[in-house]
Amino acid sequence: MADKHASLAVRPKNLDGKRVFTLLSLSKPSFSQQFPLPRQPHEARQKALKQDPGPSSTISDDQFILSPLLTLPPAFGSAYVGAYFSCTLCANNELEGGSEKLITSVKITAEMQAPSSTIPLDLIPTDEEASPSQLEPGESLQKIVRFELREEGNHVLAVSLTYSETTMSNDHSASSGRVRTFRKLYQFVAQPCLSVRTKVSEIQPGDAGGKKPNISNQRFALEAQLENMADGPITLEEVVFRPKSPFQSTSINWDVARPDREPEGGPTLTPRDISQVAFLVEQPKQPDDQRGSTSSRESIKDGRTVLGQLNIRWRTTMGDMGFLSTGWLMARRR
Repeated sequence: MADKHASLAVRPKNLDGKRVFTLLSLSKPSFSQQFPLPRQPHEARQKALKQDPGPSSTISDDQFILSPLLTLPPAFGSAYVGAYFSCTLCANNELEGGSEKLITSVKITAEMQAPSSTIPLDLIPTDEEASPSQLEPGESLQKIVRFELREEGNHVLAVSLTYSETTMSNDHSASSGRVRTFRKLYQFVAQPCLSVRTKVSEIQPGDAGGKKPNISNQRFALEAQLENMADGPITLEEVVFRPKSPFQSTSINWDVARPDREPEGGPTLTPRDISQVAFLVEQPKQPDDQRGSTSSRESIKDGRTVLGQLNIRWRTTMGDMGFLSTGWLMARRR
């Protein structure tokens, strides 16, 4: 994992420019692209090679569009719901060597102000694992933040830095000291990575010799459209429907086991691509003495039948994991 360029540098005026707090967003780099020339030797190719020799064939495959070089993002980029927001917090002591001021008890705390709540964040490493008693000139204290984005909208990362500043006399005794603290807010927007549209249809039972169909054996077809709303491609690793008791779910997607072929991986979606998935949701036929059980009553809410939740897991091209879970999916009772 590599750091992006500094997206935020804080130099409070009341600190004389000597203690600097920096926030760097963490992001994995991407492969840089090259544009190979055609293999046919002709005059245009020879002229192009003279102007731009291109990468050496001993280093990379000059006929493949991806080169072995990595490119860091030029800016902060986008943050997506279901992914992790990662950043490193750096408190730097920029005092010159031999300064009479001593910096001790440096502590960094952070919290994430999401649209619905404010959440204290755990920093890595913890204060117990790495908390130097003194920050020498030129040294820095670094902490890493990882936070799973679960909501769309504005997020504010609030960071507080506290430290003790002691002025030393010529005889190396403390002549004065005070505790300083300041707080900085960093705002970004979490966008949806996947757009999920669902449709539930009840499968009507066939005519059973004029008898009234058994309502304890309900069957539904759940269809979902998954659209990639991100800026880059993603690969769907798992799309699972978690039914609510007493229902059971059967997947009819690419993960269905078939004896005549190898298991297939999930589809890769480029930006604005759509993948359709479907599940068969049914309630097993229950004995007469179990009808009207607690689980059956709990599956009915406001006159609608609660079927379950759809869980989706994906990865980006550089292996970053994302996860999304829908709310309770329901079907109207007829």
